[in-house]
Amino acid sequence: MEVNFNLSNKRAIAGIIILAALIGLAFYLPGIFTYLEPQQCTINGVCQHEAYAQFLTELVPVFIIIGIVIGALVFFFMSSRLENKQKDLAKVTEVLVQFLGKDERLVVQKLLEGGGKVLQAELSRTEGLGKLKSHRIIQRLVDRQVVEVEKFGKTNIVKLSKGIKEALVAKK
Repeated sequence: MEVNFNLSNKRAIAGIIILAALIGLAFYLPGIFTYLEPQQCTINGVCQHEAYAQFLTELVPVFIIIGIVIGALVFFFMSSRLENKQKDLAKVTEVLVQFLGKDERLVVQKLLEGGGKVLQAELSRTEGLGKLKSHRIIQRLVDRQVVEVEKFGKTNIVKLSKGIKEALVAKK
């Protein structure tokens, strides 16, 4: 089993470590307060433990703010990774559409207009496409895994495959 330590994996690991540290701090901080509870330590009427505990309670909002900032940074790094994947997928599908023939592009355009799915009967009524031609085009697109076909009564529902639909419909 090979583990790649590229930049995206390092960010994910750093996010998990930061999250674990914050959870550990949340469980450890109350223990500090019980440890600092004074038994008998007054010097000139002032207990050093109470003064230290007061100081720590004043730091709690600072810890909360630091936690929020760290959480925002983790979200930023994780979301940028997702955005990069979506951009890569959009580029790949853009190249894919360029390799489609004129009629295949017409079918994909009709699918985009229909929100990613359309009845095969509708496609066959498109100007320049007949029943046989649209069937053959759809079959070629199914073979290339560009579209999926689902039975619907006497006709079929033609849908863009999931990855292509996400990239092309989001792009519009």
